[in-house]
Amino acid sequence: MKIIKRLSLLALSGIMALSLGACSSKDPQEEQKKFDHFIEKQFIQQMESDYTTMHVYLKQPQKHGVDPTNVKVNLGERPTIENQHKAAEKAKKVWDEFKEFKRDILSDEQKQTYDCFEYQGNIELQLMDKKFDYYQQMFASISGIHYQMPTLFSDWDLRNEQDVKDLILLVKDVKPYVDCVIQYTKEQADKGLLMTNLDDVKKYCDGILKKGENSAILTSMYQNIDTLKLSKTKAESYKKQLKQAFTTSFLPAYQDISDLMKDLKKSGKNNDIGLAKFENGKAYYALLLQKSIGSNKSVDDIKKMMNTSFNTHLQNLQGIVINNLDIVKKITENKLPVTSFKSYDEILSYIKTQIPNDFPSVKELKYNIKAINDEIASSSGVAAYFNIPPLDGDGTKQLRVNPKTGAINKIQTYSTVAHEGFPGHMFQYSFMYENQQNLFRNACIDSSAYVEGYAVYAQYYAYNYLKDIDQNLLLALKENELASYNMIILADIGIHYEGWSLKDFKDHFNAIGFQLSDHDAMVQYSQLQANPCAFEPYYVGYEEIASLKEKAVKKLGDAFDDKAFHTALLKSGVAPFNVVEENINAYIEKGK
Repeated sequence: MKIIKRLSLLALSGIMALSLGACSSKDPQEEQKKFDHFIEKQFIQQMESDYTTMHVYLKQPQKHGVDPTNVKVNLGERPTIENQHKAAEKAKKVWDEFKEFKRDILSDEQKQTYDCFEYQGNIELQLMDKKFDYYQQMFASISGIHYQMPTLFSDWDLRNEQDVKDLILLVKDVKPYVDCVIQYTKEQADKGLLMTNLDDVKKYCDGILKKGENSAILTSMYQNIDTLKLSKTKAESYKKQLKQAFTTSFLPAYQDISDLMKDLKKSGKNNDIGLAKFENGKAYYALLLQKSIGSNKSVDDIKKMMNTSFNTHLQNLQGIVINNLDIVKKITENKLPVTSFKSYDEILSYIKTQIPNDFPSVKELKYNIKAINDEIASSSGVAAYFNIPPLDGDGTKQLRVNPKTGAINKIQTYSTVAHEGFPGHMFQYSFMYENQQNLFRNACIDSSAYVEGYAVYAQYYAYNYLKDIDQNLLLALKENELASYNMIILADIGIHYEGWSLKDFKDHFNAIGFQLSDHDAMVQYSQLQANPCAFEPYYVGYEEIASLKEKAVKKLGDAFDDKAFHTALLKSGVAPFNVVEENINAYIEKGK
């Protein structure tokens, strides 16, 4: 799982909440020139619109036309309905300007950028409709603001002394920012539109508060200051200011969130139902689904895809175990194979030696591995994550791992490292940065379905490199996991589009032979209910890629080549699936 690109919770404004004039032209060269200028200015204004975005993506903003003096050092635009309405107005103006460009006279590369912009902008513009006011859940238990900030600050990259001063300002801004989020949430609850897992959010915040001034988050920031080699006097001064900001802003903000969750639970204003029960909930979910899957497929299309995929994976699993009955016992009793790896680095180093025959060459595959902040490791259950690297950095990628989730030699650990590292996200972004020169495409397009779908595909592909483990067992694990997640996504649709109750949820799993205890059913139902479309990017994204590969294999036969297919797949960068499919089709035509 990669880090959230923006901290600003006005994320729905996305790339469209910008202003720049554009006009169409009948002269292809003139039109192409103006389109490039338009896209370049979108990138600049996106970077200048949010300090955290600029800092994550650019080490030297000025070299890319970005003026840091235009950027206010804070946590972003306040998430108020008034601000969202203003953003929607700006987005509509930019959309109208964008649509004046003539796609058919753009270059092939520009057409793909156009398609990326059009897909993302169209969905986000619809999501900004006033009828969806207060539908966004600020404290989603998996990705809410309370969940983002500890990781954000623990991993904050300090490159110079000014960055330390800016970090102190960011920490001071936590309470003012959270105050606005809390006010929004109270208004949301009053309107009957709150659906948050209150207990989970409170538990997470209380875990942060329990550490107080001894927080590992604060310690991580101290350690980052130490990397700058400042004088002892300066370093101690900045640490003192940072501690003051942490104790007067960060910790009080988390106390306020905890108190809010407690009050909301007492008030009974929180819903334990899905979006389907809200007035415009089904329409909102349909758009949210499209945003999460990277395509314009309807809810019914995805239901059909998941049902078909489930049956396919189940049949594949049955075909494997019918002659390998011991595999069933190993899976059901959780007696899974182990690897011989003794460190995360050993896993990455090994996979790195295996991928050249199957994946395109990449020059920069440098990386460092650090353990996840102790508090995050203890409370989140996240096994690992990959930090998005700056566009103009030195190429070193950062992998964060959580030793608390299991032993190094567990097959799940290998799978996680392959997902986040090689040939997953770390390889994916390395290839993209080397081969996709369009900064806007690399930083401003959000297609989590392609990004995460590829990483799921990569983790399973990496099973091929475990030559000392029974491949039938690994394949059975893969098919079993995919079938399970197909059912999870169908349940997500059931809760948020069809209005399933907890009983409906249990009946759904019972009907296919998954017997859930009352406790397990409640836990899973609550997670899905509070986090609509959380799993779709990973597993709908995977199924899309698997389908494209199946198509290529069928069309090309013996001419199919994994390395060529992966090159075409990675060529897309971050893109919706219509662009990904276009690149795969080009590979197929070339290979015939």
